[in-house]
Amino acid sequence: MQTVGVTRQYEKMMDRYQSMPFAKNISFDVDQYTVDKALDGLFYMLAEEGKIRANSAAQVTDLLKRVFGQEK
Repeated sequence: MQTVGVTRQYEKMMDRYQSMPFAKNISFDVDQYTVDKALDGLFYMLAEEGKIRANSAAQVTDLLKRVFGQEK
């Protein structure tokens, strides 16, 4: 996040926001949010893989059959 500049841009935006009159104080960790969303996506994909392995009807392409199907 730091390398590509996301953190810097977020901090710059928040500095401008907080300098506005009557702006409420917001506590938000953009790095933690990004990590949480990445993990959510990872576990979602693992769950989808489990569904494909368990349900042969979900193996609709030759590639899915070859990767997730049982070789006989």
